[in-house]
Amino acid sequence: MFTKVNSKVVSVDIGRTGPVIARRGAMLFYKGDVHFQPHQIAGAGGMGGGMPGLGGMGGMAGRMLAGEHESTMIAQGHGEVHYGFLGIEVHVVDLGAVGGTIRVEASRLLAYAANLQASVVSVASQGGGGGGGGLFGALRNAAAGAVTGQGMFTTQLSGPGSAVLLGHGGVFELEVSPQKPPVTVDPQAFVGSAGQVNTSLRSAMSWRNVGRTGGEAMQLECSGQGIVYVQASEEKL
Repeated sequence: MFTKVNSKVVSVDIGRTGPVIARRGAMLFYKGDVHFQPHQIAGAGGMGGGMPGLGGMGGMAGRMLAGEHESTMIAQGHGEVHYGFLGIEVHVVDLGAVGGTIRVEASRLLAYAANLQASVVSVASQGGGGGGGGLFGALRNAAAGAVTGQGMFTTQLSGPGSAVLLGHGGVFELEVSPQKPPVTVDPQAFVGSAGQVNTSLRSAMSWRNVGRTGGEAMQLECSGQGIVYVQASEEKL
């Protein structure tokens, strides 16, 4: 669906593939009769609904700690649209090849097929985060998100189609399997995951080295079955 023009730009013929949703400001240029209008991901307006036990408090906490989500635009019509963002490298993912579902940080998502089912879900619902369930588990996940730069919520895409991820220095894929040791990632380099991947945030810091460690003090352990997407940098978007 999406074609890489170079390492930082993708193109898509929406007359052939159907509408495309992309973050606001990502459209570089287009050819043909294309129309753009604002779009909202399901759950973005009431974020607490994706976090059991929090209700309205979850929505407030999500907005405070992570922001709602990236503003998006839907492109419809007939023509070829080119997308890119801040000269950051792009990575195209075919969801059909990775189990049909991916979860990605909203800031790392450039564009995706409009036929995909998109929703904003709680990090706690990933079966990871290390916080456990309920109110206190959700709050621990929120605190971890504030520390590492990851949010309390993430974007989930499901169905047949493609999505384009963003990553400083490029994005590479790491396989996660029950037959292999867990993959441990710097949280600021984490882009997203596909399949049944559980994430657990843990500290590698002891009281002896408080104030002496860098970003490696907090680590994201990924286990289960699937793929983890990592950017070649700790730089935030």
